[in-house]
Amino acid sequence: MAPRWERTDNPPELEAPVFLDTVLRPHRSLSAAAFKLMLGAVIAINLVVAIVFVAQGAYPVAGFLGLDVLALWLAFHLNYRAARAQERVQVARAQVQLTRSDPKGASKHWVLNPIWAQIRQDAAGVAIRSGGGEMRVGAFLPPDERGRFAAALREALFRAKRGY
Repeated sequence: MAPRWERTDNPPELEAPVFLDTVLRPHRSLSAAAFKLMLGAVIAINLVVAIVFVAQGAYPVAGFLGLDVLALWLAFHLNYRAARAQERVQVARAQVQLTRSDPKGASKHWVLNPIWAQIRQDAAGVAIRSGGGEMRVGAFLPPDERGRFAAALREALFRAKRGY
C-alpha cells in the first residue's frame, strides 16, 4: 500500500485485531420532541399576535407571522438533515479506513497504511497526515471531544504500528 490516502469504491475487510472503530456524528442539542414543543409554542404566540393584528385590520401581518413559522421550520429541518452525516474511522493492524457518509446516505471510502499515518489536532479538526496529503475528521466535534478522539486515534495507531 502506498504512503498516501487511496480512494476505494468498497473498502477491503479489516483483519483482526481492530484497535479503533468509531463513528463520529454531529451533535444536536434540541431533540425532535423538544423541537415540536418549541414550534408549537411559537405557533401559539404567533396565532395570538395575528388575531390581535387582524382585529385591528392589519391582515398582512398574519401572513408574515405564518412565513416566520415556515422559516423556523425550514431552518430546523435543514439542520436535522445535515446531522445525518457521519464519519467512520477504523484502525486495524494493516490499514486505516475512513468512510464519510453525507446526509443522503452516499458514502466515500479511503484507506491508508497505518505505518505512514501521523495525527495532528487543531481548531479545524483532527488531521490524519500521510505522504503529501491529509484527511480531516471530526471537524464538527467540540474541542474536548476532539481532544479525546485524537488521543484514542494516536493510541490505536501506536498499537497498529507495533502489531499489538
